[in-house]
Amino acid sequence: MKFVWVLATAFLFFSCQNVEKVEEPENLISEQKMAEVLTDLSLLNSAKNYNRRLLENTGFKPDEYLYSKHNIDSTQLAQSTRYYASNQNQLEAIYKKVKTNLEKLQREIALKKEKEERLRDTLPKSLKDSLIQDSILGKPPRLDSLILASPVYDIQ
Repeated sequence: MKFVWVLATAFLFFSCQNVEKVEEPENLISEQKMAEVLTDLSLLNSAKNYNRRLLENTGFKPDEYLYSKHNIDSTQLAQSTRYYASNQNQLEAIYKKVKTNLEKLQREIALKKEKEERLRDTLPKSLKDSLIQDSILGKPPRLDSLILASPVYDIQ
């Protein structure tokens, strides 16, 4: 029995160690901006998973886009992520903002889709067909023209 107590005490003694706190980096991304970056990162990862080939064919580079849009670099993002990961309360607050941003965007897209459906339902059949086919060439629209014509969503 004495051996068990010695072993338990030794285990507790060695398991209690100094955990170094991560120091705040000089170029720390603010919590609000970090939430925006992580929101965009989530959207970009979803886009990559949805249709990677389309992104590759168009030459779109998600990482470069993210860094240029938010005026950050990969090191700054990594250091800020590491810092916020060491503080659970801040990280939780950031992810709540990310979740709110994504839900807001989802509602906006659903409303736009609903408006488009209502508009499409009010159009005569001949106009509906012309929206599907290119009126001059009689071909479906090219994918790259859809990308260029799509609206840009800026979450703030």
